[in-house]
Amino acid sequence: MRRIVLASLLLLGAGFLRERRGRRRAERSLGERLRFETLLTDHTATFSRVSAADVDREIERALRHIADFLEVDWGSFAEYSQDERTARITHAWVAEGVDRQPATLGFEELPWILGRLQRGEVVRFSRLDELPEGPGAVDRRTLRALGIRSHVAVPLTVEGVVMGAVAFSTLRRERPWRDEFVQRLRLLGEVFANALSRRRREMEGQRLRRELAHTGRVATVGALTTSLAHELNQPLTAILSNAEAAEQLLETAALPLEKLREILQDIVKDDRRAVEIIRRLRGLLARGAVEPAALDVNEMVSEVGHLVSADAAVRNVSVRLNLAPDLPPIWGDRVQLQQVVLNLLLNGLDAMPDADRDGGRLLLETARSGPLSVRIAVRDSGTGIDGATLEQIFDAFYSTKAAGMGMGLTIARQIVEAHGGRLEARNNPEGGATFSFTLPAGGGR
Repeated sequence: MRRIVLASLLLLGAGFLRERRGRRRAERSLGERLRFETLLTDHTATFSRVSAADVDREIERALRHIADFLEVDWGSFAEYSQDERTARITHAWVAEGVDRQPATLGFEELPWILGRLQRGEVVRFSRLDELPEGPGAVDRRTLRALGIRSHVAVPLTVEGVVMGAVAFSTLRRERPWRDEFVQRLRLLGEVFANALSRRRREMEGQRLRRELAHTGRVATVGALTTSLAHELNQPLTAILSNAEAAEQLLETAALPLEKLREILQDIVKDDRRAVEIIRRLRGLLARGAVEPAALDVNEMVSEVGHLVSADAAVRNVSVRLNLAPDLPPIWGDRVQLQQVVLNLLLNGLDAMPDADRDGGRLLLETARSGPLSVRIAVRDSGTGIDGATLEQIFDAFYSTKAAGMGMGLTIARQIVEAHGGRLEARNNPEGGATFSFTLPAGGGR
């Protein structure tokens, strides 16, 4: 009887211990699931409001946090090439003491895995021998060479198109991938894909804005063709005349070295003047990525003022520069901001059609606009802007010129606003109009 009671007690104790261990496992599993859900919720909220410029940083941060939680060795974010034959790792996380993963993988190296991902399917395995014998043989060889033992990957799909994948791998041990984790990783993949799509749209928008701005510069500089040709012709003619004079001096019996030295100095001076004109033109006509830098405001606007001076002289307009001293530097792209100034100066010249008879005045000035910004203004002595035009002057395709496209001021406003500033127009009490824009001061970002 005693043995029966003892056996019963032992069975009850064992059952209690099993139940306790099961409860602990369930509690631990629930705790892990809740922590993972909290982690994914936090990153989902972040990606819902992150700017396109910060998408890369947030993807790297999310990879690091999730990889650390899952205790894996590699975390990667891959984008597929346009021909869908290469997966390029654009963001990666690597555990300490582990070799880095390759930057690219060809579809011929992982045909079974990348093929399934392209079809929008999740790929996961806890051991390499879980891959199918026939179709997965090439993948198994590649993964073994990389040292991967367990792997999970979810596709990044936008509007039905697979753009890439987010994946996590272990190299030092095998591990299972529970269904609830995989399901939540798939939701994270959707968040990543939307962020990637938003960044691509933003990059495409930036490219189109650059192309539009370049077209505007070409059209604007085209209006200066006659005066620029005249301005270049002056130093080139002087160089030719001095060179001919030097040739004549070389034929004289007593060579006047001092006179020859003066001629050579004039040639050098005129050559530098021509080079400077060409340099300014090449800068304005340059096509390329935006290159922000700390800019000296007065130097930047002076270059444009000198570029326009010849055209202004042909139109009987005097150009005066009123540049405030000790201005703080601004942060921006020199070519784009010079395009804005050039556009405003040419608009000012066009606003004075009677300058040939009466003479016109164009003032380019810089000044502080409070402690944290700089103001650049172009003031003309023309006829001013009527009320209806003033309200529409920055609208796309609105122009008061017979042959105008109506894009110059629109592009100028976009450039200024992209630099954190504001472009405005107003009529002057004494006549004419002033276009001005403010830019935040600061030598870097």
